[in-house]
Amino acid sequence: MKYLHLLIIISLTFFSVSSEATFTVKDIAKNYTYQSAKLSPDGTKLAVSFDDKGARNLAVFNLKDFSVLGGASLGTRGDVGNFYWGNNERIVLEIWRRKPWQTESSNYGELYAVNYDGTQGEMIYGFTVQERMDTKIRRKQATEGWAEIISILPDDKRHILISSTPMSEGNYRYASIHKLDIYTGRLLKPVTLAPAQQASFFADKQGNLKMAIGTDESGDKKIYRFIDDEWREVSDNFGEAFQPIALSNNAKDAIYLDNFEQDKVGLFRMSLETGKREEIYTDKKVSLSPGSINVTVDNTDAYAIRVDDGRPAYVMFEDAGEEAALFKGLLGALPGYSLTLTSRSRDGQYWVLYASNDIDAGTFYLFDKSSGQLTQLLANMNHISIDDFSETQPVTFPATDGTPIHGYLTYPVGMAKDEKVPLVTLVHGGPHGVRDYWGFDRDVQMLAGQGYAVLQVNYRGSGSYGADYQQAGYHHWGDLVQQDIIDGTRWAAEQGKIDKSNICIMGASFGGYSALMSASMAPELFKCAISMAGVYDLNLMYEEGDTPTELWGKSFLKRVIGTDQKQLADFSPVNHVQSLDGPVLIAHGKRDRRVPFEHAERLKSALDDAQKPYEWFVRDEETHGFYDENNRAEFYGEVTKFLQTNFN
Repeated sequence: MKYLHLLIIISLTFFSVSSEATFTVKDIAKNYTYQSAKLSPDGTKLAVSFDDKGARNLAVFNLKDFSVLGGASLGTRGDVGNFYWGNNERIVLEIWRRKPWQTESSNYGELYAVNYDGTQGEMIYGFTVQERMDTKIRRKQATEGWAEIISILPDDKRHILISSTPMSEGNYRYASIHKLDIYTGRLLKPVTLAPAQQASFFADKQGNLKMAIGTDESGDKKIYRFIDDEWREVSDNFGEAFQPIALSNNAKDAIYLDNFEQDKVGLFRMSLETGKREEIYTDKKVSLSPGSINVTVDNTDAYAIRVDDGRPAYVMFEDAGEEAALFKGLLGALPGYSLTLTSRSRDGQYWVLYASNDIDAGTFYLFDKSSGQLTQLLANMNHISIDDFSETQPVTFPATDGTPIHGYLTYPVGMAKDEKVPLVTLVHGGPHGVRDYWGFDRDVQMLAGQGYAVLQVNYRGSGSYGADYQQAGYHHWGDLVQQDIIDGTRWAAEQGKIDKSNICIMGASFGGYSALMSASMAPELFKCAISMAGVYDLNLMYEEGDTPTELWGKSFLKRVIGTDQKQLADFSPVNHVQSLDGPVLIAHGKRDRRVPFEHAERLKSALDDAQKPYEWFVRDEETHGFYDENNRAEFYGEVTKFLQTNFN
């Protein structure tokens, strides 16, 4: 590209090998500093959401000299969530709130707007809006509802288009579509109502509705086109993975993911006028996901696909336009990175790019198209040298039945050529629809920083490897899935760099379940087990937690674990503690709704009855994981001591 000679003005430390990692568990436990960075439409200002002592705030910088122009700190009202430039002056942001007993914040569908200089901050949607009256019109009205932004309406400097869903337990109500005044908070009369529950909407650049997807009471997807001011269902001939990604520039086509009549999820195009469909790309080895599709920053077209088979590789569309050409040049300037263009100035001169890889926790760059300069703006984990992080290698091994299983193996940085190190098998959660990817992983780097090799296994049941592969894990949590993990651990131990006498298994949620279940199935292999927020009694999943209360929660449980109470009991770690041959570290948050604390209490009681050794790490205010960086650091400290004690 003629303008992409890329004079790189960055302070990156290029990869080199240091003798050993020097960061502490407290260092690696720190929250990521930066969450998002977006340019104003005129390209003169940069808005950044950032962490400040556990609170997420907003700062706005002058792009010329990076002086601070303003921003927003919500204080007791909550944290800054996703945000958008409504125009060159005003920013609309989601408010994320913490319940009094929780350490993490969550989105409750409230919207707040503020000028870039920090003035005229107003709640514009939500249950805490203070109602005010003008002489003739109601300016703001409290809404017991949940807002989702459909379109910023770039040609309308005063309004955005939102869906407003009335609050209800279990999300059983239908959304209405409105324009919302980002200065006054006035909600205009409904444009239309949603055709289904839990609906998501897609509009063209002007905010004209084109598509919607929702669910019925069984959790099945329903798909609609908006024609002549009416919703028309077109659910037939789509797969369960159907997900619109973007509308083409003229809004005549929808670009979407689907697995209709095929095993892998691919990318397709459908005419919104005729319904005619054509395949764009399907990979032979892995499914595509919304995060793997690079769409234009105005969400009007797709131009590249990231294929996550091992390390990420990109497939570029032919004749995909200027943004695609720019992206291709940036891939060449930053080899070995996953890249996303996050925003641009309206004239296309300035772009913000987000880049990350296995040893970079995420860096934002500014690209000046006219000069070809790529400037580093903001880097997460920049208090730790990139040389101290350990590189991750994709691996493939055969399961007992010969099925190829994929995963990742990380050896500690600075490891001597003939050295053998302890191994921690780190199991991902989910288990279904989730997988481990090549990229920066805080837990992996914490363990590798202590001198341990780390194995991650995308066992059967994991997402991304096709429907057949995922469904192979259904009803097999306690046998086939665990055997894949055990097979992978044995394979890694034979690669010549592992101390076979010092192997432990660790995980969170389903990964915590697997830590206990695998350790009981292969006690001679695993010297110890570490479980955070683990599931230990499968029958309890039907009785406690938020899954059974979701709209399709019970049907999901029936599909993935079944209803055979005998099998569920046999697949429950709480019933196999007698087989454990090493100590256990149990970590849990008392406010966990996904996997209630009762799971940990039942495991503790079973271990006590069996007189098995264990460590106990519980935090009253945490939910499904440790979100407070101090709690996370303390947990990492307990993990470190536990491993040091049990590895000799």
